[in-house]
Amino acid sequence: MTKRFPVRGVPPKKDGANSMWRKRAEIARLKALRTAAFDALGGELIASEKVELALQVHADVAAGDLDNFITGVCDGLMAAHRNTPIRDEEWSDVPADVHPRRAVAFEDDSCVCRIVAERIPCVGEPHYEVELSW
Repeated sequence: MTKRFPVRGVPPKKDGANSMWRKRAEIARLKALRTAAFDALGGELIASEKVELALQVHADVAAGDLDNFITGVCDGLMAAHRNTPIRDEEWSDVPADVHPRRAVAFEDDSCVCRIVAERIPCVGEPHYEVELSW
């Protein structure tokens, strides 16, 4: 099965040990990703050990490194680590099913066995597409 979904803006970025779940700019990006994924998957989690992820980012180089986007998307599709402090008030504007304590695509990104990613020069507003196959 394959599900593909577009998302406005740039993907969430993970950069080292700093949690993306606590940064305002990343929280907005995580909300957009998680809402789009939840809608595309109909609320069902992928129950497979072999998930392929394709990421096509339409953004300028200044928006961030492609590898940080890949990690941000992978981590953003599962639940935040249970020890990550989440400010619930920052997530009150999205459905409960999109809250960081819940996975929206898979329980753990270790199920991703193949990643194909590319950055395409941006024409207009930045956006990206995620494709999940299993």
